[in-house]
Amino acid sequence: MSSQNHRADAADLHSLVALLPVPWGEDGLELLKEVHEEIWAEELDATWETPGERATLTLRNGHSLSLQVDEAIPELVDLAPTSKHPFAAAELHQIENQRSIWRLVLEGVDSDPRRLAASFARVISTAIEAGAPAVFLPACVQLHPPTLIRHLSMDFNQPDAVINLFVSAWNDDEWMITRGLTVFGLPELETRHKQGLNAAYFRLMDVASTMFLQQAPFPDGAQLQVGPQIFEARTGPAGPSDPQVPFCGHHGTLTIGPVSFEV
Repeated sequence: MSSQNHRADAADLHSLVALLPVPWGEDGLELLKEVHEEIWAEELDATWETPGERATLTLRNGHSLSLQVDEAIPELVDLAPTSKHPFAAAELHQIENQRSIWRLVLEGVDSDPRRLAASFARVISTAIEAGAPAVFLPACVQLHPPTLIRHLSMDFNQPDAVINLFVSAWNDDEWMITRGLTVFGLPELETRHKQGLNAAYFRLMDVASTMFLQQAPFPDGAQLQVGPQIFEARTGPAGPSDPQVPFCGHHGTLTIGPVSFEV
């Protein structure tokens, strides 16, 4: 997608940013308010600052998000094959024929990552239930379908659900590396994928979930049990830097490998 790097670079270091291809216009704000109260039993105060262009959304718990209406990006559909879950044909059609992009931004996430991430996730879920066919998260360069959002929304207060929503992983010929943890004030993770891409991916997500739960990185030399195996965390990076989201790794990188491994 031609605008992919631009969208990723535009994401702020400690802001959660979501791009929603939407079928509605200015009236969509009232729709979000109604749907949010219906599915989450909490009020969503949504007010246009500039009608049809900029708005502020405030949750009952006081968390505020900014909304900006951008031009449509039908090329988002090109990211569908990289999704963690498949899109339905009708959803792909809706992405290609979107009316505009609604950009949601929640700043200062690193100040209270678990609560703020859960609040932001609920608003994303609201938009999906209101009719948005997908959500694109620039900080992890991931396009998510409604099926995944609905599945994760059953428990957004759990670290696994948040990590699966806001964190992804990419790989080269030797390494797999996360992207998205930086937004939460945490180091990114990397591991060699000698045992296969699936094993490497679940290893990283398991460690990422634990780090998000404790809101602190593991110290250099810490031993970590992932399933039946013991791994060791070492201060990195030993692998490559992220070519699409340059700010990933701002808080460092932890290399996850066998105990007393050499890289």
